Amino acid sequence: MPKAIKYKSDTLADGLFDRFGKLNACAESVPFYKKYIGKTFGEFIDGFSRGEYDPAWGVWLLKLFGEEIDLKERLKVIAPIKDSMTAFNLYLDLSWLTDKESKLLESKFKGKLPTAERELRDGIVKRSK
Repeated sequence: MPKAIKYKSDTLADGLFDRFGKLNACAESVPFYKKYIGKTFGEFIDGFSRGEYDPAWGVWLLKLFGEEIDLKERLKVIAPIKDSMTAFNLYLDLSWLTDKESKLLESKFKGKLPTAERELRDGIVKRSK
């Protein structure tokens, strides 16, 4: 059963930041979100589009909370990912991806990872979806 969407563009971001603290997110993550305390989740996520954060933070966010994030906001996190292998691994690992997200991730690795693509096509590696 899919998780309920907790984080939409107009949701206050502080609830997510509280969860970061409960997970003992590393101290390096504090500047990452500190300026968004009291702001909306959408304002926080727009930082990915502006290049304020390393896309690795987006990967972490998607793996831990992605299923609880609204599609529109998840697409903003996926869009700046440039590394083909990172996109491929998310494509494999995230069972809740929509077709739109899958296609966006696929566009980031298609034709760039011939061995990985062949292994996926031949069933050597499989998607969790």
